[in-house]
Amino acid sequence: MSEQISSVSLEQNEQFLKKAYGKALIPCMLSILSGNINILADGILVGQRLGTDALAAINFSLPVYLVLCIAGSFVVSGTAICAAEAIGNHQSGKAQELYKMSVFWCVLISAVITAAGLLCIKPLAGLLCSQEAVSPLVMEYVGVTLAGTLPKILIYVPFWYLRLDGRNRQVTWMMLIMGVGNVLLDLLFLYVFDMGVFGAALASVVATALSCLLGFVWLCGKKSSFPLGMCVACKGISFVRIAKAGSPSASNNLFQALRVMGVNTLLLQSGGSGLVAAFTAVNCISAFEESVTGGVPQAASAMLGIYSGEHDNQSARLLLARQIKSGIPYCLLFSVGILLGADWIAGAYGLAQPLGFAFLCMSFGMVPALCNCILSGYYNVSGYAMWANAIILLRVFVMPCASLFVLCRQNCNPWWFLFTGEALTLLVWFVATGIYQHFHRRCSRFLLMDRTLEETGKVINFSVQGREEDICDASSKITVFCEENGMLPRQVMRVSLAMEEMMTLILSVNQEKGVEFDLRVYSLEGVIGIRIRYSGREFNPLCGTEGKGQMGDGAPGKEEGLYDMYMGIRMIEDMVETAMYQRTFGMNTIQIYI
Repeated sequence: MSEQISSVSLEQNEQFLKKAYGKALIPCMLSILSGNINILADGILVGQRLGTDALAAINFSLPVYLVLCIAGSFVVSGTAICAAEAIGNHQSGKAQELYKMSVFWCVLISAVITAAGLLCIKPLAGLLCSQEAVSPLVMEYVGVTLAGTLPKILIYVPFWYLRLDGRNRQVTWMMLIMGVGNVLLDLLFLYVFDMGVFGAALASVVATALSCLLGFVWLCGKKSSFPLGMCVACKGISFVRIAKAGSPSASNNLFQALRVMGVNTLLLQSGGSGLVAAFTAVNCISAFEESVTGGVPQAASAMLGIYSGEHDNQSARLLLARQIKSGIPYCLLFSVGILLGADWIAGAYGLAQPLGFAFLCMSFGMVPALCNCILSGYYNVSGYAMWANAIILLRVFVMPCASLFVLCRQNCNPWWFLFTGEALTLLVWFVATGIYQHFHRRCSRFLLMDRTLEETGKVINFSVQGREEDICDASSKITVFCEENGMLPRQVMRVSLAMEEMMTLILSVNQEKGVEFDLRVYSLEGVIGIRIRYSGREFNPLCGTEGKGQMGDGAPGKEEGLYDMYMGIRMIEDMVETAMYQRTFGMNTIQIYI
């Protein structure tokens, strides 16, 4: 690059990403927290009302619930990740087809699971639990859960696609209604109508159904990007591609089910049903831990999916670093909470065995668990599904169960497996990425990103504050880049003018609130691409090139006259291959190909 461009600071800070990610983080964490109230409420209320046998029955029934999660997450996360990539490639029609495809397959799979499960319920209950006192309770709980398969699988559709549409608050409300509704119905069915284990299962199904219905009402609203419908397949996207994208979420639930069964067996042999009941309480609190370790990466999944579609390595790196910075304080806060409340939690579950050491081991494992979840989430959306599945297999099933087996054989405290499973997974990942990078020199060591564009100087990323002097500086950066990549001087002048006036127009429309820009300019196979992503109200400055009256819904009518003042935007129309606007994860995006 020339001295001119090297003298200009081409720095992308994380202010824009921090704001966009911050809007999604708390709602996503609250969504997972609210959803896991189902497990906590069933555990505490059943333990207090019905005793340890009923509590153990719920834990033995957990694999069936996880199988439903496997089905829902496999279909919906696979289509949603592909939809995010389609949005990153500016193919909103394909994203809508993928959404409709997820609805169809969720309904079909739900019908098959319900019919097959209810026909085989007796041998299924015997497989889950062989104890005569507990097995009938397991069959009762599993039967109601299978009857409510449809909402438990279908709820994944609004959970994923509302977030993809940038409507994280509605996801939070949806999950909060499910969690609080489950608690209220548990109180009603267990304490008022005395319905036993059947009532606990019914409360979970009804609360999930209400939440699912509300989620679809919001998802199918007037401003939604995903109108209700069904289709069997999406053109241009194979079932294999969807399966690869959905496999990490599904495998996480699959291995969780195997883990519960494996840990239950080992603990039953080591300490009897009392230790299994204690693990039920620990597992419930572990589900709340996922509000941090799972919520932090899930809040970034839609953004990372879009960045992956755009091959934007720098933004992905900043977003991954932001996840670590945001997640560690929440890990520490959660750890302090469970350690201080260990005795209360044990009493709430009606347990005589103390849980303090178990929660201490869980606390040690939280930061490694956060790192593992962030890595598996990143690998999933960036096309390295095998890496994501390997991390999930190790951290969820192989390392915890292997550690617990060794600890039990050595007569050590079994709760150490909550830490060793996560730490050993990170160690294996560290070694494996070093070996992989040795044979793939173009990839970065840990994130396996292709660095070709960056190393050849064919891409720049930088951030711009919403000030006129910064906008002028940004325009000069784009000018130098275009000159260095073979654009004619006359074209460079027109692009520079258009970019400067476009950002000035955006700033004028958002005078009452601060605007921040994230810009990416790249040259690939003779085509120069410019992406401008900005905060603020929903507003499309390109509608002046598409004809008046097509302004975005968020733009006030009084701004319409601004188009006559900014002729530079129209000048770019004759020289671009494509110029498009879209709203992604609650932010505005303009993509221009020259």
